[in-house]
Amino acid sequence: MTDRITRARQLRRALQLWAAQVTDESAMMEMASVYPAWSEKQGYKAGDIVACGSNADGEPQLYRVIQGHVSQADWRPDLAAALFKRIGFAEDGTAIWTQPLGAQDAYMKGDEVYRDGARWRSLLDNNVWQPGVYGWQKVEG
Repeated sequence: MTDRITRARQLRRALQLWAAQVTDESAMMEMASVYPAWSEKQGYKAGDIVACGSNADGEPQLYRVIQGHVSQADWRPDLAAALFKRIGFAEDGTAIWTQPLGAQDAYMKGDEVYRDGARWRSLLDNNVWQPGVYGWQKVEG
């Protein structure tokens, strides 16, 4: 049993190291559960990704460490904007666009996303195209 636990921990760590190379959008939308939970008295370096709380979809909310530090209770990612950047959602709370995997997660007419520095609204149901290519309208303001 202990050997299986050790192997599982090693696999999880390998996935974490691999996941450090992906974009913020992919991390948030496709692999959020791979990242470790934020904890107190833990050393973090710039670029680390941690989970803390849940996002609007009920998935783990991810944060990228901006500045290396040793964490403390009042420096949680959701409280310390100088130390952490929330990823997966734009500053205004709009979801960052990610490529749908199929019909089950395609965008519906009226859905809004953030992509390439702009906010976009889907003009179609079951929209799997990238904003700016087909089926999207840039939202002004």
